[in-house]
Amino acid sequence: MASTARRTAALFATLALAFVAACVDLNDYGKSAPYMFHVKEKIDVAVPANAPSIRQQYMPVTREGDRGHLGIDFSAPVGTPVYAAAAGRVYLSYHEPMYGNRIILDHGKDKTGRRIFTVYKHLDTRIVSAGTRVAQGQQIGTLGETGLLSSYPHLHFEVMREISPGRRRATGSNWWQGMVQEDPNLYWARGVGQPTCERQVPGGQGHLPIVYPVACRG
Repeated sequence: MASTARRTAALFATLALAFVAACVDLNDYGKSAPYMFHVKEKIDVAVPANAPSIRQQYMPVTREGDRGHLGIDFSAPVGTPVYAAAAGRVYLSYHEPMYGNRIILDHGKDKTGRRIFTVYKHLDTRIVSAGTRVAQGQQIGTLGETGLLSSYPHLHFEVMREISPGRRRATGSNWWQGMVQEDPNLYWARGVGQPTCERQVPGGQGHLPIVYPVACRG
């Protein structure tokens, strides 16, 4: 019975994503998609009126192995500037088949001693290379539709943090070992669920908190 329920939930999620892709208005602003019904920790998100809309929310993988969406998606026209959500160093900048052009920023350690990364996927272009230092709000690329897992122009954005201090073990291509994705809506500079389009936020330099990673109007 539980297995059937999980399959039904997964099918619903797949159909919902297909519906979103078919109905996306790339010039729509100020809206936030609701969390999926089975996500337990939902956050009220207030997107600024001049900010590209959030089309899909964070959805963790369940213990039963149900499908997850480990970041949030912002929809906007191809070529829209993408910014560093916080100051840091470019850890990786590369292209791969499934997620297309990807940039990973290393923001150092938070107050608990855990390393934090932000991840930017499906980019149309990348304008920073590995090792480059970037400021919060600095352009690092442009929004796109690259990669087999992209069905419309959008930025897939993730916040990754070490499970505990010192747990991260980068071996070969497994740079993510010991880290886990968390809901980006927990990290906005103005507070939980309160994204801001400002590129510079007092106290926001260095590590997180984050600002909107996609250019707003005006």
